[in-house]
Amino acid sequence: MDPRSLTAIQRDALGEVGSIGAGHAATALSQMLGMPVDIDVPDLQVLSIPEVPTVLGGPENLVGAVYSRLLGDLGGGLLFVLERDAFLQLSDLLRSRAPGTSKSLGAAEEATVTHAASVLLSAYLAAVARLTELSTLPGPPEFAFDMSGAILEGVTTQVGLKAETAILVLTRFSALETSVDAALFYLPDPDSLDVMLGRLGVL
Repeated sequence: MDPRSLTAIQRDALGEVGSIGAGHAATALSQMLGMPVDIDVPDLQVLSIPEVPTVLGGPENLVGAVYSRLLGDLGGGLLFVLERDAFLQLSDLLRSRAPGTSKSLGAAEEATVTHAASVLLSAYLAAVARLTELSTLPGPPEFAFDMSGAILEGVTTQVGLKAETAILVLTRFSALETSVDAALFYLPDPDSLDVMLGRLGVL
């Protein structure tokens, strides 16, 4: 199925999955931080691959991204993306530093955010697996910090993804005085979306 042909009911079903998955991710982040984390209601969008950089500030906008290939009943990949400033804000939050402490991206910031993103992706997929009764896990995370267009090209060509469309879950995590806007993209392989919608009863 072409995700751009989704009906309103199907979009609502995927939106519910996105909301529950994002809630699980917020719980995981809260456990990592040892403090409550609030989450805005996620915004679901269905995009063609060439449109993805437009929601990330344009193809030349610098972003940090963590990518995982899906293993199991669902094919494709997950891409967790933060704009540069949000990446540094999340790094400060995870390292219990005052907002604005991190001025540039170093090895410590990269490792911290990559680990957190891996935990968030796993929590999101756990919610999807519970709702759909499908077995799926994220593969090893891969980190990149580059222009959004270059990252997307690398994911879709070098990794060999067959996806032509992306399902975006856009939300905001808030803790203490820090709010972080995050984008989670599900890039489905052919037929995987049909499998998910079938399990949700809206195929």
